[in-house]
Amino acid sequence: MERKKIAVFISALYEDMVRETVEGLLKAAGSENVKLIFFTSFADNHTSQNYDRYQDYDTGDFVVYLLPDMKEYDALISFDTYMTGSFIEPINRLKKAVGCPVITLGTVKEGTYSVVNAQGISYAELIKHLVDVHSCRDLVHVSGPRERTFCIERIEIFQDTLNEYGIPCGEDRIYYGTLRPECGEDMVQQIIADYAAKGEKKLPDAIVCVNDYTAIGVIRALESRGFKVPTDVIVTGYDDILRAQFNEPSITTSAQPFFRVGQTGMETLIKVLNGETAEAVTAVPGVLCRRQSCGCEPLDTYRKDMIREKYIRTVSNLESLALSNTNLILGGAVGDTVEEIYNEIEEGCLRETGFKDAVLCLIDGWEQRKLIQHRYTLKEETFNVVCGSWQGKSVKRQRLRRGQLLPDEMMDDDTPYYIFPVHHLQYFLGYFIVNPELKEMEQLHIKSWLVSISTVLVNWFFRNQLKDTVDELEVLYQTDMLTGLYNRRGYYRFFESYYEECRAAGTELAVFLIDMNGMKRINDRYGHAEGDFCLCTIAEAMQKSARQEEICIRTGGDEFVVLAKNYDQAKEQQFIRNVREYIAQALRRSGKNYQFSVSIGCYRNVPAPGETVSIQSEAEQYLRNADQAMYEEKQASSERRE
Repeated sequence: MERKKIAVFISALYEDMVRETVEGLLKAAGSENVKLIFFTSFADNHTSQNYDRYQDYDTGDFVVYLLPDMKEYDALISFDTYMTGSFIEPINRLKKAVGCPVITLGTVKEGTYSVVNAQGISYAELIKHLVDVHSCRDLVHVSGPRERTFCIERIEIFQDTLNEYGIPCGEDRIYYGTLRPECGEDMVQQIIADYAAKGEKKLPDAIVCVNDYTAIGVIRALESRGFKVPTDVIVTGYDDILRAQFNEPSITTSAQPFFRVGQTGMETLIKVLNGETAEAVTAVPGVLCRRQSCGCEPLDTYRKDMIREKYIRTVSNLESLALSNTNLILGGAVGDTVEEIYNEIEEGCLRETGFKDAVLCLIDGWEQRKLIQHRYTLKEETFNVVCGSWQGKSVKRQRLRRGQLLPDEMMDDDTPYYIFPVHHLQYFLGYFIVNPELKEMEQLHIKSWLVSISTVLVNWFFRNQLKDTVDELEVLYQTDMLTGLYNRRGYYRFFESYYEECRAAGTELAVFLIDMNGMKRINDRYGHAEGDFCLCTIAEAMQKSARQEEICIRTGGDEFVVLAKNYDQAKEQQFIRNVREYIAQALRRSGKNYQFSVSIGCYRNVPAPGETVSIQSEAEQYLRNADQAMYEEKQASSERRE
């Protein structure tokens, strides 16, 4: 079989059941000539369930499933069971639109090859164990959200199984949680309240939970109220996640065959790709795990050594990830350029983050925080590899071809890569390509690390925008709006640096004061628009005459100032001649039927060595001296005219 490119849609990669399913896929793909690319989100119906103001997060997360152009892929595998509810229908639409074989894991989907857990057998087996072995006759079920297909299926199995025994199983025995431990408090409170209202007993014989996470939360809530499991009430879960094994008490559950589901899914796909016949639906049964929470295993049986070993590994990984996260946030807070931000992210990727390879790709114009809701909006987009590490070295930064998601060197190797979306709530920035260490990493910590990256990027952009805005306001604050010259504030801003430079060099600092003659006459006779023309002409004459970083200023009305460094008498006279010649030429070119002139005074001096009393007072003294020189020049000019 020639090499096939397979897209895999998953969610919540670091949850035990998803991780095991992925391991099964990889095991079956081992020697086959296939390239697996996993498109994975962190949306687990938890963020929006618990934090209403962050509901837009899932919108940005879903974009990862819009990234691949399925015309470029030979097959699609989708693990639907643990997708957040809002993702199911749009993913079903994507499946219908592809022109390649589709394998659905976890649930039955028409038009695809489905591989599922035979939960009709395994969930019923768990309930029958409670009735037959532990003589339970009063059972309640804590389910998950009504929109989750597998939750509804398990309710039906619960009710059908109890019906076989003639045990009550109406809707009043069903409680709807969130599939997370946090819902345990509400569920136990409701159960206790309902039984208190009946007045017969405090609790049912058994609480059958839809999954292990819910069972963990229910046990925690019961124990906080003084109840003992299984002495006062039996609690069971479903899935057999690692925490269920190490919980105190350990949880009686049914081990879903996640590994076998993944393995069987890949085996089914290989058959289809080879042109062989495959079953439309394949069901793999689970395994009943009898533990402490039902009383089958003594409460004094502990797994402390196993817990300790896992704890040490997990804490060690989290410490490295936390250090990377902290450095990333601190580095991002001080980086002035986007390249500095990229470098900081790259350094974080090279630390112990749980990724053997990690490459960040950003969409062109990511600063615009694009809202992408359809596959066709991505067709014209291109991505850039901006930073990261590959095979232990800094990745080559490059622009990817349109439609390309992985650099050529990563596409050509045999490594299965995982693509995570990078987004700021609903706004899409790009994606991370990673080769993860799946063991001992926690879902929420990895999610937090990626959220930090998007936050650092967006914060840098806003900080940069704010800096540009402040700079613009600063310019406006010290700019004369009519002429575009600096205003009086500009004079005081630059005076100190010019003063100190001339003092250090032992050269003269010059301040010119320029005053327009006859301003009132022109305003009265020709109008203020002509007066403004004259002022702008003087401003242009000053700027055109500047040759060596002179600062041109309008201090107000018809008065102007020029601040110049390293001047002498020859430069002073040349500047004055240039200003007057430019004004005369401008008046001739404009064809105005009036003339005006300017009086110019200049004060030059070498700043005295040593401390000055006050730069402010020095600046004002230079202005007074220039004003005196200008006044004397005006008087002399008046006398010549007379």
